[in-house]
Amino acid sequence: MKNYTRQYGDFATALEKVAAANQTFATPKEVIADRMNQGVNSEACKEYAWLNASFSEVNGDILATKGDFNPLSVFDEKTKKFIYAQTATDATRTGEFYLDNILLGNEPATEVLLRVVDQDKKKPIHLKRVINLGKAKTHDVPTDCYADDDTIAFLSEGQTKARKYGLFVRNAFGDNSIPFSRVYMQGLIGKNKCRGFVLGRVDYGVGDRSYFDCFNKGLCNVIGSVFGGMNAPKAQQKI
Repeated sequence: MKNYTRQYGDFATALEKVAAANQTFATPKEVIADRMNQGVNSEACKEYAWLNASFSEVNGDILATKGDFNPLSVFDEKTKKFIYAQTATDATRTGEFYLDNILLGNEPATEVLLRVVDQDKKKPIHLKRVINLGKAKTHDVPTDCYADDDTIAFLSEGQTKARKYGLFVRNAFGDNSIPFSRVYMQGLIGKNKCRGFVLGRVDYGVGDRSYFDCFNKGLCNVIGSVFGGMNAPKAQQKI
């Protein structure tokens, strides 16, 4: 079990704090599980956060990634730094974080992502490391149908987890209080680029219905945050 701590700042600054605290950059699956464990009034539910996932335009399609295949969170064990976090943050101040010169495991990131998509094509969604979402556009998903949406099921790492989280959100403030969530997708521009992922707060306000922001290029936002996780200390056995 992990404890999760919110680190604040722009994307690069927040991840620098994660590394300094010897934490790991939390994935959507981890934070979704943490939200359900702690409840709707918990700190984890009250604010949005960047999580360890990304959505890249590659050769005209949107490829969703998480964990080790996220170009934004490539980590160097020797220097204890997220290699491209500052580059990506700086790039989004005026434009896009392009993938042309980005490496994953000493190979061009776009080549790795396309290869893994092909390798994982026949795997169930909870085992996919990268998924091709084609020309996906912004859309609304009923909160009792999260499991039917490939984007949400991929981020949740399984249809069962997606279904449970959807019902958690749906009934967060009473029966059917949040009937749908919006999944925001980036526009395609014909260039290989990468954007971050933001999981919205659990909220039923107009325009803020616990959204999934899969088009986020605001990595330079100084009031942003990420979750860093570290193993919880084991309870001491009583003698």
